[in-house]
This record gives sequence, structure tokens and C-alpha cells, in this order.
Amino acid sequence: MEDTRKNAAAMIDWIRQQQDDRYTFSETEGEAIHSIVLKTEYAQADINIYYLDFTIMEFRVTDAGGESAFYLHFELTDTERAKELFGEMKTCLLKQKADNVLHVMLCCTAGLTTSYFTMKLNDSAKAMELKMDFEAVPYERLYEKCTEKDAVLLAPQISYRLKEAQKILTDKTVLAIPAALFGTYDTLGVINFVRDSFEKAEEQKQQPDGVQTLSATNGSLLLVSVIDMEGRTQLAYRIYDNGEVTAEKQIVKETYRTADLLDVIDSVVHLNKEIETICLITPGSVHEGRLTYEKANIIALDIRSDIEEKTGKKAVVLNSADAIALGYSVKEKLEGETGFYFLPTGDICGSIGIVEDGNIFGNAGHMGGEQLMGVTDLMTFPKNPWSLARTPEGNVQLAARYLTSLIAYTGCRHIAFYAKMIPDAQELIREIGEFIKPEYIPEIVKVSSVRDYLYEGALCYMEHRKD
Repeated sequence: MEDTRKNAAAMIDWIRQQQDDRYTFSETEGEAIHSIVLKTEYAQADINIYYLDFTIMEFRVTDAGGESAFYLHFELTDTERAKELFGEMKTCLLKQKADNVLHVMLCCTAGLTTSYFTMKLNDSAKAMELKMDFEAVPYERLYEKCTEKDAVLLAPQISYRLKEAQKILTDKTVLAIPAALFGTYDTLGVINFVRDSFEKAEEQKQQPDGVQTLSATNGSLLLVSVIDMEGRTQLAYRIYDNGEVTAEKQIVKETYRTADLLDVIDSVVHLNKEIETICLITPGSVHEGRLTYEKANIIALDIRSDIEEKTGKKAVVLNSADAIALGYSVKEKLEGETGFYFLPTGDICGSIGIVEDGNIFGNAGHMGGEQLMGVTDLMTFPKNPWSLARTPEGNVQLAARYLTSLIAYTGCRHIAFYAKMIPDAQELIREIGEFIKPEYIPEIVKVSSVRDYLYEGALCYMEHRKD
């Protein structure tokens, strides 16, 4: 305990030395917790050091809207590692710029008409001293470029895509510019139209739930999930005791690093001594506890042994697509072969999990899990797959080809999928109908969330596993 206090004191002194004029610094010292706050005009970083039987360090960045942009907690044993993570948190804090500026994306067929209009809109906003920023983009690159925007405006010539864009960009205000305003380059009219619409949309949004305070709970099973979602890694965990959830938290980071994963698991186990087993649910191919996930530069890593050595607990590693497929079949009470297809935004192949009557098909060298990239070169696409990944219709064409193969090879009776860029299942079914006769196409359902299916599948797998 004394050594960890010394580590904490050294870390606090080091953080004090990192002060610069880009943020304000304040701290509060207590017997059980030491808190430091770094604050910019647009965001706030909270650093908490908890003094328990060991020392836990917690980093959190919250933007001006109350959304969590970074969250991580770990046991403070390696100060050099802690300094590295502080650097990541600080970078995230300083990236949260201009959150009080309304960023608007204008989109038309090729981006030419809106480019001129955008210039006029920016001139008007500047003259009126409004905190608004406008940018133009051709439709083909809309979904790739709008991730950091608050609102999207569609030009009249593509306004027929409004409902589709609203289904996909659920976290943004998506509007069609009235033809009367667009045709006359009425910059004042468009600015007022955007401001009024955005304010109404913001009023209707529910306030985000507060982040739980880090504390110890009781539980016997720890499920840790990693999902590649819209270009950002979502790492979350749940603790179960006799089937009941006793704790749940989400870690927010832009990258997937096994060191962060192990730190989180280790700190949770320290706080919850009753945990007996840890199940890691992760993207990538899993074979006998070894993980290969090339997107994160992980090749044949014996992650199961690493977890067991660090925590002294039994560990199980499960592919996330397999867990989702199993959870979906159990929750929906499906019989026969069930496939689940997960296509993250910006990916060209995604991953597939397949189950039959509660049993997962193997994914080491088979079609399940993350093996789809291996068959991409064997397929014929109407254009470059990476180009297709930019648009909704391109995502439909990508998914249809992989699901056609799945149907042909396995004869799945049920298929569910998650793909934010595909508005609904009917468009996908129509595209699959170009390759397979309609009477041979199974039930295909789009789901809006995968987290509950993932945990349900992991619980089912842990309950029936034979190892």
C-alpha cells in the first residue's frame, strides 16, 4: 500500500508539471481519493486516483455536450504506462475543439453547386458573427466525411435521399434544403433554417446517463466485450452474480490495445475479488485462446494465458460475431442454422457468426468470425470494394455478396445483420435476389443494437462450455 501511494504521489507531481496554457488545472486532495481537473473551453478531463488496498487511476474526458469522449481505469503499478495513457487522454481533451460551433455539411451530387453556396454561407456566418461552419461534399463521400459534423443539408437534387440519410445518421440533424432557398442562394434563410431545426432537434434529445462512480461490487463472472463500431473501439464489461448484473461500464478509446484491455480487466478483478471466471468477447479469429486480429496488429497472441497470468483467474476467449449469433438465436428462440452478419461502417467485408441449435460453428480457418477478408479476392464487385464502403447502396452490394455465399454454403434458415449504412433489410434482400431465387432466400432481419445479443451469447456459451 505504501509503495502504491508513492507511485500515486510521483504521478500526481508529474501531472502538475504537464500544465500549459491550453487548459486550466485544479485539484482536490482527500484521504480516499485525489482528483485533478483539466479544463478547456470545449471539454473537461477528470483524473481520479482512488486509494483502496491498491491504487486505481481513472481518466475521463467529457465534451461540452456531456458526452464521454475518453474513459479508462487501471491499477497504478507502472507509472511510465500511466504517463503514456495520460498523453492519450490529453490529446483527446485538446481535440475536443469548437464544440460550441455548429458544423454543417452540405451535400449535392458532385459537390460543385454546394461548394459555391458553402463559400457564401461561411461569409454570411462570419459577417453575422455566428459560430457556424459550412463544408461541401459530393454525395459519394457524405458518410465518410460527416462523422464530425452536427448537421447535414441535402441539396434539392438529392432530397429524395433524405429518409435514407436520416435512418443512417441517427445522431445528426439531417435536412433537405428548401428549393426556394437553394435556388436563390438565400444564405440568411438557410442559416435560420438550420439553426431553428437544429435547436428543435437538440431539445428532443434525451440527456445522456451519468457515468457511474468507480466502486467495488460483488460478482462471479466478468464479461469483457470489444466491438469495432463506426471507426472507434468500444470496450465494455459486465459483472454477473448468479445471473444478475451487478456492475456495468463502458471504456471509450479510439484504438484497441491489448495493454489497455489487460489493465482494465486487472483493475476490475482487484475491485471484485469474487470474480471466478473472465470471458473476453473480441473481434478477430480465436483458436485455443490465441487471438489474431490484423486490424489491431495482433497476430496469434495467447491472450487467454495473458489474462490468466495477470489475474490468476480462469479465462475464456470468444469471437464477438459468434457470441452475437448465439445470443440472437437464444433470445429470439430460433431453431436450425442461424447466421449473424456484422458490417461496421467503413469496412468492406465485416464478420459472420454461425450457430445451430445452440452450438457455434468453428471460426479458425472457417467462414465464421473474421475470415471473410480471405474470400474477398475471390468475389466480383461492381467497383472497388473500398469505394462501395462509402455509400449505403455500396454497403448493400458488399453485404449481399457475402450473405449470398453464406446462404449458398450453409443453407441458414435465419439471418440477422447489423450495418448502420444499410437502412433496412428489404434493400439487402432485393440485392440478394439478383443472385438467388426469392424462394431460397431465408428470413433476413436488421437489428439496431448488438450489445445485449453479445452478452446473452457469451452467457449461454459459458453455461454450456465443456472446458
